[in-house]
Amino acid sequence: MSDDRLFLVTGATGRTGGGAVKLLLERGHRARAMVHREDDRSRALAEAGAEVVVTATACSPARTT
Repeated sequence: MSDDRLFLVTGATGRTGGGAVKLLLERGHRARAMVHREDDRSRALAEAGAEVVVTATACSPARTT
């Protein structure tokens, strides 16, 4: 079953958020995964079908590159 709704999951590379994204995708929903950085975990979410959005917070170190 396909569902057109889009769910935003924050902390998507963590245990709870990552599980939520995987469950949503398995159930045919679209998932937008909010993460702090691009890494192996965020790439795995993208490969599973999630739309990955990399964000920064006030506590995140500044990027110089």
